[in-house]
Amino acid sequence: MIRGPPCTSSRRGPKGHRRISQCPVAVRAGEESRSPTSRRTSRSDDSRVRYRGVSALRLLATLGATAAVAAGCGSGGDTTRHSLPAGFVDELVAAVAVPTDLAFGPDGRLFVTTQAGTLRVIERGRLLRRPALDITSRVCPDRERGLLGVTVDPQFASNRFIYAYYTYKKFGVCPSRSERAPVNRAVRYRLRGDGTVDPRSARVLIDNVPSFHGTHNAGDLGFGKDGFLYVSIGDGGRDYSERTFKSWANEAARDRNVLLGKIVRITRAGDPAPGNPFSGPATVRCATTGPVKPGLSCREVYAWGLRNPFRFAFDPNAAGTRFFVNDVGEVTWEEVNPGRRGADYGWNLREGPCATHGLIRCEPAPPQMTDPVLAYGRAEGCGSITGGAFVPNGIWPREYDDAYLFADFLCGKIFMMASHGGSSMSEFAVGLDVPSVTSMVFGPTPTGTALYYATLAHGGQVRRIAHEQSGARGAALPPG
Repeated sequence: MIRGPPCTSSRRGPKGHRRISQCPVAVRAGEESRSPTSRRTSRSDDSRVRYRGVSALRLLATLGATAAVAAGCGSGGDTTRHSLPAGFVDELVAAVAVPTDLAFGPDGRLFVTTQAGTLRVIERGRLLRRPALDITSRVCPDRERGLLGVTVDPQFASNRFIYAYYTYKKFGVCPSRSERAPVNRAVRYRLRGDGTVDPRSARVLIDNVPSFHGTHNAGDLGFGKDGFLYVSIGDGGRDYSERTFKSWANEAARDRNVLLGKIVRITRAGDPAPGNPFSGPATVRCATTGPVKPGLSCREVYAWGLRNPFRFAFDPNAAGTRFFVNDVGEVTWEEVNPGRRGADYGWNLREGPCATHGLIRCEPAPPQMTDPVLAYGRAEGCGSITGGAFVPNGIWPREYDDAYLFADFLCGKIFMMASHGGSSMSEFAVGLDVPSVTSMVFGPTPTGTALYYATLAHGGQVRRIAHEQSGARGAALPPG
């Protein structure tokens, strides 16, 4: 845990990795950080809250998407080495307009979601012309909304299930702060033999999660080794029940009667997973109902107290279900949180290792709350944590075994936290073009295993970082 004063100076780390300052920069109370899809706005009812920057996804969708698709795809045609440790290479896989998430199938196919609402497929290094799924007519792609997440069932070889998280245009329009605002949902689909999704197979597992303000939708999905589906959901940006219009005062993540600001754990059929924290009297199923009566607790909730847990990642090296949750901060801190049953990560009462808006000399979290494994501030232009991935043991040089990699959308960097834990972070990749990474996943290459990442740079790309001697230790990651 980072406790006061929670700052480290910039210095050289092991193997030439540069450790960076984790000190927050001074920010006016109420000033909100820019998440991967935020945009500048101003409202008379909340003059202290403003977004820093234009909506990257919105801008690229309108100005750069056509050019990105027309650019086609390639493998190795666009290569850069200068921002990586010795022995690593970064290369273009495909140009995909405004990509949001990545997931590999067991046969090595890479599924890519786009904000607009298509599921693209990269097969043998080539972007297929025909989307596997097109739900653009059902998706609200404005602000931080859109088709935001995808995952593949671990039993895909037999059931052909894939899962998607998107903002559903429930009333045919996409307003904010309106009774007709869209909702977020998670849907299970079946992939046909021709590589396209059967739309008739859609089974809605989570529904009616308010996207009241259009921000903080989160949207990651993934299966743990326990066989259950985990879904991350943000706090909605502003209070869905209109108790306040201030972002930092939004209590949705603390409300146990709504799935906002939570990690949800369900079965592949959408039922609450056995062993979730809330069961018995005063608990109900909330998966498709939306908010329920105050005083009740949702049985699908696994952990709570999160602001915008845009991405989380499971550790493939762990014997059981171990994962970290990347939560985008508001004013001072970006968080990497340990995934724990019943954890309360503290938002909106805490941000990072401090009480909300706290900077230094912060007290540890109270016993009923969980501090982050690591938190970093806004130094060096960073300020929006996104994709994360654990390095599978044996695929890269030994010092990378079980390290945790995580990206920042604003400063174009991928950081590393070593497997021994602690609060130290070092730079793994720097100088990535911005707007930057939205998702990361390890997957197969023709010669080994690489870190694939989606970026909004240049209208949208899927790229991969590989070690030139990745097969030297003889531990290639199997597809899926």
